[in-house]
Amino acid sequence: MGISPILNSKNLLLKGLERYGVDLESMIETAMELCISGDKKKIRLKLREVMLKKLEDPNLLTLMIAALKLEEEGIKGNLPFNYHGDPIHIYIDEVIGMTIANEISGTKGIFNFRWYDAKKPGVIGELDRRGCVFLDDAIAGFIAGCMSRVFEE
Repeated sequence: MGISPILNSKNLLLKGLERYGVDLESMIETAMELCISGDKKKIRLKLREVMLKKLEDPNLLTLMIAALKLEEEGIKGNLPFNYHGDPIHIYIDEVIGMTIANEISGTKGIFNFRWYDAKKPGVIGELDRRGCVFLDDAIAGFIAGCMSRVFEE
Protein backbone atom coordinates (compact mmCIF):
# COMPACT_ATOMS: atom_id res chain seq x y z
CA MET A 1 0.00 0.00 0.00
CA GLY A 2 1.33 3.46 -0.97
CA ILE A 3 1.64 6.66 0.98
CA SER A 4 -1.66 8.26 1.99
CA PRO A 5 -2.84 11.34 0.04
CA ILE A 6 -2.76 13.41 3.25
CA LEU A 7 0.82 12.43 4.10
CA ASN A 8 1.87 12.92 0.48
CA SER A 9 0.33 16.42 0.42
CA LYS A 10 1.82 17.30 3.80
CA ASN A 11 5.27 16.24 2.59
CA LEU A 12 4.81 18.19 -0.67
CA LEU A 13 3.88 21.32 1.27
CA LEU A 14 6.66 21.04 3.86
CA LYS A 15 9.34 20.38 1.22
CA GLY A 16 8.02 23.30 -0.82
CA LEU A 17 8.09 25.61 2.19
CA GLU A 18 11.64 24.54 3.03
CA ARG A 19 12.76 26.01 -0.31
CA TYR A 20 11.66 29.37 1.08
CA GLY A 21 13.29 28.85 4.48
CA VAL A 22 10.06 27.96 6.28
CA ASP A 23 9.69 24.97 8.56
CA LEU A 24 7.59 24.05 11.57
CA GLU A 25 10.11 25.51 14.03
CA SER A 26 10.34 28.86 12.24
CA MET A 27 6.54 29.11 12.22
CA ILE A 28 6.38 28.34 15.94
CA GLU A 29 9.09 30.93 16.68
CA THR A 30 7.24 33.50 14.59
CA ALA A 31 3.97 32.80 16.37
CA MET A 32 5.59 33.17 19.76
CA GLU A 33 7.07 36.59 18.90
CA LEU A 34 3.61 38.16 19.25
CA CYS A 35 2.44 36.01 22.15
CA ILE A 36 1.91 38.31 25.12
CA SER A 37 0.22 36.15 27.72
CA GLY A 38 0.27 32.85 29.48
CA ASP A 39 2.81 30.14 30.10
CA LYS A 40 5.03 30.39 27.01
CA LYS A 41 6.32 26.82 27.30
CA LYS A 42 2.79 25.42 27.55
CA ILE A 43 1.58 27.62 24.67
CA ARG A 44 4.50 26.54 22.49
CA LEU A 45 3.73 22.85 23.09
CA LYS A 46 0.03 23.33 22.39
CA LEU A 47 0.82 25.35 19.27
CA ARG A 48 3.05 22.57 17.92
CA GLU A 49 0.23 20.08 18.53
CA VAL A 50 -2.32 22.31 16.76
CA MET A 51 -0.02 22.97 13.80
CA LEU A 52 0.74 19.30 13.29
CA LYS A 53 -2.94 18.42 13.50
CA LYS A 54 -3.93 21.17 11.05
CA LEU A 55 -1.26 20.01 8.60
CA GLU A 56 -3.34 16.87 8.21
CA ASP A 57 -6.55 18.72 7.26
CA PRO A 58 -7.12 18.18 3.51
CA ASN A 59 -8.85 21.55 3.07
CA LEU A 60 -6.05 23.44 4.79
CA LEU A 61 -3.38 21.50 2.92
CA THR A 62 -5.08 22.35 -0.38
CA LEU A 63 -5.14 26.06 0.47
CA MET A 64 -1.50 26.06 1.56
CA ILE A 65 -0.37 24.13 -1.53
CA ALA A 66 -2.35 26.57 -3.69
CA ALA A 67 -0.44 29.49 -2.13
CA LEU A 68 2.86 27.67 -2.69
CA LYS A 69 1.99 26.97 -6.33
CA LEU A 70 0.84 30.55 -6.89
CA GLU A 71 4.17 31.76 -5.51
CA GLU A 72 6.03 29.49 -7.91
CA GLU A 73 3.93 30.60 -10.89
CA GLY A 74 4.37 34.24 -9.95
CA ILE A 75 8.14 33.87 -9.86
CA LYS A 76 7.98 32.36 -13.37
CA GLY A 77 5.86 35.29 -14.59
CA ASN A 78 2.79 33.12 -15.22
CA LEU A 79 0.19 35.19 -13.34
CA PRO A 80 -2.07 37.87 -14.85
CA PHE A 81 -0.29 40.73 -13.06
CA ASN A 82 3.25 41.93 -12.41
CA TYR A 83 4.10 39.59 -9.55
CA HIS A 84 7.44 41.26 -8.88
CA GLY A 85 5.75 44.63 -8.47
CA ASP A 86 3.24 43.31 -5.86
CA PRO A 87 0.61 45.81 -7.06
CA ILE A 88 -1.78 47.16 -4.43
CA HIS A 89 -4.85 46.41 -6.55
CA ILE A 90 -4.08 42.69 -6.21
CA TYR A 91 -5.49 41.47 -2.92
CA ILE A 92 -5.99 37.76 -3.53
CA ASP A 93 -2.90 37.05 -1.40
CA GLU A 94 -4.69 38.64 1.57
CA VAL A 95 -7.83 36.65 0.78
CA ILE A 96 -5.79 33.44 0.84
CA GLY A 97 -4.26 34.36 4.21
CA MET A 98 -7.65 35.22 5.71
CA THR A 99 -9.21 32.06 4.27
CA ILE A 100 -6.51 29.90 5.84
CA ALA A 101 -6.95 31.64 9.21
CA ASN A 102 -10.73 31.29 8.92
CA GLU A 103 -10.49 27.60 8.02
CA ILE A 104 -8.54 26.98 11.22
CA SER A 105 -10.37 29.15 13.75
CA GLY A 106 -13.05 31.31 12.18
CA THR A 107 -13.43 35.03 12.74
CA LYS A 108 -10.90 35.03 15.59
CA GLY A 109 -8.33 33.70 13.16
CA ILE A 110 -9.11 36.43 10.64
CA PHE A 111 -8.63 39.17 13.24
CA ASN A 112 -5.41 37.52 14.42
CA PHE A 113 -4.26 37.28 10.78
CA ARG A 114 -4.54 41.06 10.46
CA TRP A 115 -2.27 41.40 13.52
CA TYR A 116 0.40 39.03 12.19
CA ASP A 117 0.13 40.47 8.68
CA ALA A 118 0.61 44.04 9.95
CA LYS A 119 3.47 43.27 12.38
CA LYS A 120 5.25 40.78 10.07
CA PRO A 121 7.26 38.99 12.77
CA GLY A 122 9.89 36.35 12.05
CA VAL A 123 9.52 34.28 8.93
CA ILE A 124 6.50 36.32 7.76
CA GLY A 125 8.67 39.44 7.53
CA GLU A 126 11.49 37.48 5.89
CA LEU A 127 9.13 36.21 3.20
CA ASP A 128 7.72 39.71 2.70
CA ARG A 129 11.20 41.25 2.35
CA ARG A 130 12.10 38.58 -0.21
CA GLY A 131 9.06 39.59 -2.25
CA CYS A 132 6.97 36.46 -1.63
CA VAL A 133 3.53 37.75 -2.50
CA PHE A 134 1.48 34.70 -1.49
CA LEU A 135 3.52 32.79 1.07
CA ASP A 136 3.90 35.59 3.58
CA ASP A 137 0.11 35.86 3.83
CA ALA A 138 -0.48 32.09 3.74
CA ILE A 139 2.01 31.55 6.56
CA ALA A 140 0.57 34.51 8.48
CA GLY A 141 -2.89 32.96 8.11
CA PHE A 142 -1.66 29.56 9.23
CA ILE A 143 0.15 30.95 12.26
CA ALA A 144 -2.71 33.29 13.20
CA GLY A 145 -5.33 30.57 12.87
CA CYS A 146 -3.28 28.10 14.90
CA MET A 147 -2.52 30.64 17.64
CA SER A 148 -6.21 31.52 17.83
CA ARG A 149 -7.03 27.83 18.14
CA VAL A 150 -4.50 27.44 20.99
CA PHE A 151 -6.37 30.06 23.00
CA GLU A 152 -9.82 28.65 22.12
CA GLU A 153 -9.13 25.29 23.74
